[in-house]
Amino acid sequence: MNSKIIILALVCSTALVSGCDFFKNKKQEAAEVKTQQVADWSCTAPDNVQQMQDYLKEEYLKEVDQRIRHSGYETDQTLLNQIRKNIKFEISHISTKTEKPEQAKTLDCSSLITAVLPKGLQKRAENAYLDQPCEECESEDNSSRSYTLQDHYRTSFPSLTLKNDRLNGIDFIYHIEKSDKDEISMTMESHYAVSQAAYLTELAVQYASYLKANAQSKEDSKKYVEENAAQRDLAQKALDVRQKELENEKKASVERLNAAWDRFSAEQKTSLQQDQSDWFEKRNIDCKVLSQKDVHELDEKERETYQKQAEYWDEAMYQQNQDIQYSKCFIQKTKERSVYLNNVFN
Repeated sequence: MNSKIIILALVCSTALVSGCDFFKNKKQEAAEVKTQQVADWSCTAPDNVQQMQDYLKEEYLKEVDQRIRHSGYETDQTLLNQIRKNIKFEISHISTKTEKPEQAKTLDCSSLITAVLPKGLQKRAENAYLDQPCEECESEDNSSRSYTLQDHYRTSFPSLTLKNDRLNGIDFIYHIEKSDKDEISMTMESHYAVSQAAYLTELAVQYASYLKANAQSKEDSKKYVEENAAQRDLAQKALDVRQKELENEKKASVERLNAAWDRFSAEQKTSLQQDQSDWFEKRNIDCKVLSQKDVHELDEKERETYQKQAEYWDEAMYQQNQDIQYSKCFIQKTKERSVYLNNVFN
């Protein structure tokens, strides 16, 4: 875990005195300085705690600024300023982990960190979490989402609890180190409470923008559905027109084939009967196989006009396309057979 350092100069020095009182009071002054040093040298020293709390807010403000700058949504600046002004961080339940702290050069401190949120921020953030646009779930209706902000923390950040506009985090660790010159440096171990307080702020100040984006998304979705329905209707009409054309051609091709066959005598028909039966079977099988070719395997220039609407087809329309392609094959092969029979007769 990354650490961040705060240097707080707490150089303890004796007051300058003059005259004969200097030697008389020297021992007493030294004792007072030592007492002050011992009082400041603790995890719970008010100045140290306040310095850490101020630093946490500074880190929070930086995180919020970064999130807002990288976000693609509009921000309610008035609300943002109110939150930035009123949010605060508290360090409590402090315990010193270092044995014999009065003899140590470094104090290891453990505490509870709390981001005290402005009233109402939690509820607004929870609502915003549910309405936050989701690019990965475009078809999902935000109002039906069941995964809440509380679920988010229970699953992803079990060390955090969000309740009553307070974001509490356990195991906030910081260290205090004293130099030979009695300068104190403070090292903070990064904690999710800071970044998540910034995240809650981001949700809250962009909530209105989420609602606006969702409204636009619904309008776009409605428009898309209407346009898609219109294109599908057009695709269906194109299929029906082509199928009707081929039905007429199919009927005509069968009539020509029958006419060619009827020209033969009974004896000739008997002689050609097996060949004709074999041809019927081959035509039907070949056409069934060829009709199953996927329309999307065809180059654009190979597609018929009605097939250019294939992106709007449903399953029934794909089946109708197969029927049409079967009819095309049937007509072509039947015409070829009519020509063959006429040549045999002649």
